[in-house]
Amino acid sequence: MNIVLQIACFFGFYLVLHYQITDAILRKRLAVTCLVTGLALTFLLPYVAVILRMPFLPIFVFLIGLALFISRNKYRLKRNPHPLPRAPTMNLAPNFPEDPAMQQLLQLLHEEIGLPKHKTLRLDTSINFDLGCDRAEAMQFMEALEQDFAVDLGDYDAYRYFQPPVFDVFLKRRAKGRGDKIPLTIGMLYLAIKTHSWDTQTLENLS
Repeated sequence: MNIVLQIACFFGFYLVLHYQITDAILRKRLAVTCLVTGLALTFLLPYVAVILRMPFLPIFVFLIGLALFISRNKYRLKRNPHPLPRAPTMNLAPNFPEDPAMQQLLQLLHEEIGLPKHKTLRLDTSINFDLGCDRAEAMQFMEALEQDFAVDLGDYDAYRYFQPPVFDVFLKRRAKGRGDKIPLTIGMLYLAIKTHSWDTQTLENLS
């Protein structure tokens, strides 16, 4: 295939991926897949060049992955840097923090997980037990927490708080031995935001 035509085809393919895949997690996974595939194809370059007559395929695939990875958060909604007014139906416990950090955390929880309208929120309210957050929602939420609040997730381990998908044998093996799940509370998230770090022992000792 003509080199110019190859470049045009791959550029068109990239544009389709760039504008159609807007979910940050899916975009990141596809990017990693392309990066790994590009590197793998490099070792098969003679085979690819002879059979497919596309010697630049590994480079194109790798560059597509790199571009998607760099722009993985392009379509994530920009959050309001100012605290939003508290919804009149949101019940907060006495002495519940209402500083800008907590207001933004509640906004993030509302957008990613959803907050109950008529349930009192406390620092020991857990997102996994009380708010019904599952592992898929938590993955996206923690990624947003890391990005929006510059939190270093450190030794955060999702399997301490969430069950892996029942159909995923590999994840179930990784989660084996974690025991009963531990509440992941609003207070833990709040302290992680305030300190910009996730220290499991310190945060879990809050309760």
